[in-house]
Amino acid sequence: MVQKPIASQPLDTDSYASAIRDLNGLQTNYSIVQMIRASGGRMNEYSIPEFEAFMEKIGYKVEDLDRLNIIHVTGTKGKGSTCAFVSSIMQQIDSPHRLKVGLFTSPHLIEARERIQINGKPISKELFTKYFYETYNRLQSPTPPLRKVSPTSPDMPMYFRFLNLMAIHTFLSEGVDVAVMEVGVGGQYDSTNAVRKPVVCGIASLGLDHQSSLGSTIESVAWHKAGIIKDGVPAFTVPQEDAAIEVIRSRAAERNAPVAITEPLPIGKYQLGIPGDHQRINAALAETLCREWVRIKTPNVDAAKVDSWVTKGIRLASWPGRSQTFVSPRYHNLTWHVDGAHTVESMTACAKWFAGERANSSFKCVLLFNAAHERSFKDLLQTLNKHAGKGEFVEAIFCPNLTSRADSQNSTVHKDEKLTQQHESARIWTELSGNTATKVFPNINAAVDYVESKYGSDSSAETHVLATGSLHLVGGVLDAAKGSI
Repeated sequence: MVQKPIASQPLDTDSYASAIRDLNGLQTNYSIVQMIRASGGRMNEYSIPEFEAFMEKIGYKVEDLDRLNIIHVTGTKGKGSTCAFVSSIMQQIDSPHRLKVGLFTSPHLIEARERIQINGKPISKELFTKYFYETYNRLQSPTPPLRKVSPTSPDMPMYFRFLNLMAIHTFLSEGVDVAVMEVGVGGQYDSTNAVRKPVVCGIASLGLDHQSSLGSTIESVAWHKAGIIKDGVPAFTVPQEDAAIEVIRSRAAERNAPVAITEPLPIGKYQLGIPGDHQRINAALAETLCREWVRIKTPNVDAAKVDSWVTKGIRLASWPGRSQTFVSPRYHNLTWHVDGAHTVESMTACAKWFAGERANSSFKCVLLFNAAHERSFKDLLQTLNKHAGKGEFVEAIFCPNLTSRADSQNSTVHKDEKLTQQHESARIWTELSGNTATKVFPNINAAVDYVESKYGSDSSAETHVLATGSLHLVGGVLDAAKGSI
């Protein structure tokens, strides 16, 4: 039984801005993040029990998650795009009735409310504020007391866990018929893994990422990701390294869960709403997950109807910040290409996509780059240079993932006033490409201003800018250069 909402806090707590302020107060500071990484993940063993205790605190039982008919998706690259395709396909289902589809995803690009969507749109600022404070106030209330899993268990959930709780509260309150839940990091210990009976699980392409938490081998990563597989629940994945497939199959066998491999879509089978040849594998996994959900939940639907839902859903899918192109609203000779690639595999796909975008064209190209602090920016730059071609960029610009928007404040990263990583990235880029035209700026807004003033004001020349290396960078660019996603 859901608790009645606690009365709103006084003063300005009915505003979206105050909700974002209080949400940012739940971010883990950089020193604690480093401590968790140094622990080798040993602090993770309490994460699911602690999340269940937080659920109880706001008035829910784990069993309540079963009402959401969850499609649970993890992976290293492509899991967000897969979820976007899934959400779009599920929104086309109109038999026996049109479904109300929830989507929980991360990170956001511009506004935090992007993480909680219903029927393909972020919830409104009003709904975000309402459900934020209903969740926040219940957690802050002295009654009922929070069940402590260990003496060191926190009194409040951290940023991601809070939004996960808030998404659950939102979806249950709004009566969604199906919730698409994207794992944050890993799977085994991720708070989204509190769900015990999803309808179907999906594992997108795997690679090495978040190594301080997930380990430095593909087997370790696969073990964490396959942790979302539940007893008897069908699971699907895509072609992976043999070692990863072996781990996934082993973990599925432990849970008596069937697991199958989905092959990429043949070229031309569907019109993809999210551009890029690499999206064929994500769309294929999404199709398989949706068909399985329909088979289990509405088994008597005509096959032709299902085909039409899939075709339309894949065509209408949208996922901003991934293989996205837009013309500057202020300078029509300036075109931005943004992609949140942040692993070697996804950067390979990004570089090939950008190369295809500029094929048989003679316009100038500029690079705007930053990678999150814990990732190997050298490997990403090497990959970009290899697949984009030497000498293709007339200038390369580097900046940290800092922006003036409150939704994008991030206390989990190291604040480097000397911009050490950016200067090192510039040096490495010159070494790799032979291009000495580099610039370093203290934030995203300053970098975008420079690009616009130098290249946008020159109306005689067409310039295309590739912004990549981090979804946080891409979000900041979308906000500064476009004003929306």
